[in-house]
Amino acid sequence: MRVKTFLVAILVFSVLNDVSARPAIRPLRAAAPIVCGRRPLLEDPFSAAGSRIVGGNDALPGSWPWLVSIQQPLDYEGRDFAHTCGGTIVNQQWVLTAAHCFKGVGSDYLEWRLVLGARQLSNLASGTQIRKIIRKIEHEKYNPDTEENDIALLRMDRPVTFSNYIQPACLPQKDTVFNHLSECYIAGWGVTSEDSGEPADVLQQAQVHLIETKKCNSTSWYNGAIRNHNLCAGHEKGGIDSCQGDSGGPLMCRRPQTKTIAVIGITSWGWGCAQAKSPGVYSSAQSFLDWTIAKITI
Repeated sequence: MRVKTFLVAILVFSVLNDVSARPAIRPLRAAAPIVCGRRPLLEDPFSAAGSRIVGGNDALPGSWPWLVSIQQPLDYEGRDFAHTCGGTIVNQQWVLTAAHCFKGVGSDYLEWRLVLGARQLSNLASGTQIRKIIRKIEHEKYNPDTEENDIALLRMDRPVTFSNYIQPACLPQKDTVFNHLSECYIAGWGVTSEDSGEPADVLQQAQVHLIETKKCNSTSWYNGAIRNHNLCAGHEKGGIDSCQGDSGGPLMCRRPQTKTIAVIGITSWGWGCAQAKSPGVYSSAQSFLDWTIAKITI
């Protein structure tokens, strides 16, 4: 097995100050709630594709504004950092990712950083925000040997400010039928080929197909290794897949009714990268929806 290591919207209130000469004070009015799963800068992230994720292409700025680069320091001073895993913004204080990203890390993750709103990691734009991790919650039943319940939440040291480049993702509804989702994507800064040792500098994206669990679990595919809480996505013939460094990042599908994007999976594991009949395996966000909501609303 190769492990791919390397939402709840928040209601924001605004105070409207009356600067007129009239002494009357207007009542405070609540601003409209932030809508999850929106990309203010881009309706179609593939409308002007650049040219890898394995088999993908460069994402345009603001294509996936809930994407997070989880980075660990390369020196004791914390001046240089390296991308390790991906994550998803679910609200102003929490990031959703994979538990296996923290195998053998102990408390060192407290020195890591979260980079939000980025596209090119070597040249962070002005809209990028950086946060530290002050709390990590792994699923209580996470099994590092089988990667069962491979999900974790990270609390940021202070709330993020939403912008054109930073937005919360939607999580799937309990009654979402995945068979009806035909437009799905993956994105991340992972390696762009299985034998590469370097993560991508520019955010990569690719379109993938959801693969029925029964087929994914068949003898010539994963032969029973797929659990009830897993999803498979990719291409039967291979060629496009998440890979090392994409772990913890999102599997995303467009909702047919609203056209917003929902994160339905968290990148977990797979056999090789972009191999035939070995698609990416994801933890189902729907299976862990109650767990996620309970943890971020404590």
